[in-house]
Amino acid sequence: MLARDRGDVLFLTGAGVSMPEPSGLPLFRGLVVQIAKKLDGRLGEAMDAWARAADACAADAPAPLPKAFAADLDPRQHAELARFVRGDYDVVLGMLERRLPVQPGATSRMRVAASEILDAAHRPNSLHLALNVLARRNDQLSIATTNFDRLHERAGKRPKPASYGLESLPRPSRAPEFHGVFHIHGVLEPPESRQLVLTDQDFGDLYLRRRMTSDFLYDATRIFHLVIVGYSLNDAPFRYLMNAVAGDTRHFSDLKDRYALVPRRAGDLVVQADWSGRSLIPICYDQADDHAELARLLGAWAESVPQPTADSWARKRIRAMIRNTYAETSEADQSVFGYIYRRASGTERISLTRFLGESDAAPDWLSAANALIREDRTGG
Repeated sequence: MLARDRGDVLFLTGAGVSMPEPSGLPLFRGLVVQIAKKLDGRLGEAMDAWARAADACAADAPAPLPKAFAADLDPRQHAELARFVRGDYDVVLGMLERRLPVQPGATSRMRVAASEILDAAHRPNSLHLALNVLARRNDQLSIATTNFDRLHERAGKRPKPASYGLESLPRPSRAPEFHGVFHIHGVLEPPESRQLVLTDQDFGDLYLRRRMTSDFLYDATRIFHLVIVGYSLNDAPFRYLMNAVAGDTRHFSDLKDRYALVPRRAGDLVVQADWSGRSLIPICYDQADDHAELARLLGAWAESVPQPTADSWARKRIRAMIRNTYAETSEADQSVFGYIYRRASGTERISLTRFLGESDAAPDWLSAANALIREDRTGG
């Protein structure tokens, strides 16, 4: 929490953040199904039927075989369904794009379909709103995402945060100028953008040749703790991201710790170990009720973020604490007081100290506040 308040955290969000209502966007698997239904109805129906059957299976039961859903598919469709069943969603979209005709110079039908599906969401959900509070540095939204939608921008305070796509990604920095929504796999723009990273070829081009996103991540992980929200370990975008970072981990010792908010079934320790094995620190939550606990977790964290110059939470806590002297108050309250002071900017600390004086706090509260200020100046 303190690292976030000191501006040492960069949130990285995936499709799971834009899934809850009222946003209602699909995960990568669902996006592939919807695109297939638009472009090849029979293939889309087969994918949808297999996905529903797989979801209905018990957790320890094998997934159904694709051939049971492919009776009347031609060889190309059957190959695409087999790739879908394996979870190679980026490969499926590449196969679809390459087999469907397109006029020279025109945007492919697959990309038009993807843009239409993803551009249908206009209302941010509770996760976007909570992250809009948590992902602020210097009172500016600063968040990275592999999502193409602009829901983080719509959740932002006015003026709307800046938005950066692939070609315009800035170099990560602790400077106040580094802020905005960083769409590291592309962003929806009219007309339908060709810059959306969707297919296996797109990912290969981005991470192996152009390297814009890789370079962004390399710099970011040296400056910030990444907090990853809305991904599955099996997501193709996430695999490419983590492969890029993992390769750097072997060569450099200055990378910050990386955290992931991880869904799991109650008591499932294998999931936690799986994420830990990818050099991530998992923060697990119960995935029951469509990940409702994630919304509660982020919402509670956002509500606890103190804004000392204006936030009633911080001032209410301080007012309750100073009924006693600093020496008489509990260790927990002393810790909260330190948390509030350490995350505050210089201007906010002046306001807090004035508040202590106006509230007739015992002198040792002012002494504690001065000690915290000196601690920051000396690097203690």
